[in-house]
Amino acid sequence: MNHRLIAILTAATALLAAAPASAENVQRTLCIYDPSGGNGDVFNMMKDYRTKALEWGVEFEMKPYTDEKTASEDFKAGQCQAVLMTGTRVRAFQKFTGTLEAMGSLSSYDLLATIVKSISSAKAAGLMKSGDYETAAVLPGGAVYLLVRDKDVDTVEELAGKKLATLDFDEAAKVMVKQVGASLVPADVSTFGGMFNNGSVDVAYAPATAYKALELYKGIGSAGGVIRYPLAQLTLQLLIRSADFPAAFPQASRDHAAKNFDRALKLVKAAEKDIPESAWHDISDADKARYDEMFLDVRVRLRDQEKVYDKTALTLMRKVRCKKNAARAECAMKRE
Repeated sequence: MNHRLIAILTAATALLAAAPASAENVQRTLCIYDPSGGNGDVFNMMKDYRTKALEWGVEFEMKPYTDEKTASEDFKAGQCQAVLMTGTRVRAFQKFTGTLEAMGSLSSYDLLATIVKSISSAKAAGLMKSGDYETAAVLPGGAVYLLVRDKDVDTVEELAGKKLATLDFDEAAKVMVKQVGASLVPADVSTFGGMFNNGSVDVAYAPATAYKALELYKGIGSAGGVIRYPLAQLTLQLLIRSADFPAAFPQASRDHAAKNFDRALKLVKAAEKDIPESAWHDISDADKARYDEMFLDVRVRLRDQEKVYDKTALTLMRKVRCKKNAARAECAMKRE
């Protein structure tokens, strides 16, 4: 795995490693998604988290998973009381924090930081719970970019008919692919990189941390590029079943993660700098404005018709965007 990705994951696990000590320890199981399983970097680094969790009154048995779907299903079935996975997977359990990855909703890390620090406060604790489930930490995973094998394919119109690797569990992405008229090719985290590199698909999407780790530069070659326009913000989220943990556990974890958000973000930005400038491809401001409007339409559809996105989360993100730039057309419309 790329050294920069390892550094990011190291920082992420470190952010989860400080909380008040508890007089008694409870035995709990933590499901960890790692493409390399028990020998992977993510799983090994979560061993530090396990050690620190003893200070919070929890002793974890860690279970590695090479398939994120299986980790999610085992968590749902009660085979583990905590799980580490991406925000898109979390959305099935906790729609509010899962909506942070909504397409086009957070175009910058400043906006993401503002939202995460706001919802991680004790005043927002109620929003972090959904039935039996609670998000105990939200960490930046990096902006998601469109990768193309031909950099001339840089407009929505040119995506029509192109084969686009789409995560098969991401209902929002499926709607977006259909919206632009691209040909949806089902993929998962372990397969999309190979599909892009060998030419099975024309287009893929991923954060900068995947560029070297999955050798996506092979698919880009000399003709392709990384479109410098954030489609969404990837997040890493710790989801727990609230009743199974000490009362102070989730808020202490959120407080610490929010406090150290900027430290993790520095490593995410460093991963982006690892992408050669020659690989980046810029689009016009006019196209960016068009895409912003298109994403707004899709988010509203996914909120009202598809019931994928959480209304409160979308509204909070709109308020943050408009506070940053009140001149945005959406600020007067208030459609979210």
